[in-house]
Amino acid sequence: MFRFLKSMGYALNGLFYALKTERNVQIWLGVMLATFGIAFWLEVSQIEFILIALWMCGIGTSEYLNTAIEKLSDRVTTEHDEQIKNVKDVSAGATFIISTGAFICCMFIFVPKFLAKFEIGF
Repeated sequence: MFRFLKSMGYALNGLFYALKTERNVQIWLGVMLATFGIAFWLEVSQIEFILIALWMCGIGTSEYLNTAIEKLSDRVTTEHDEQIKNVKDVSAGATFIISTGAFICCMFIFVPKFLAKFEIGF
């Protein structure tokens, strides 16, 4: 049990370190909280909220992994290296892919509810 608690402590240290030091992680947290606020305001269903939460957690996971890859790459060398640049770009690309998927999913959920809330029809 002690080993598990120690591991949890390391994980929380990592979460808070990135949250304190990484702008993109801070932006992700703000967008996630705003998205959850909009979801409650638009009264999304339980399933829709679960989908939104999964997408937001996916983006956060990707952002944290991207941060870890960038930190490790910078530790390997501070000089320009084409392979390291490619690794960082691929990592950022993964975050872009999941963010795009999340945006599309949220639009399918939010836009009809937003239009219905304000009785806007086409």
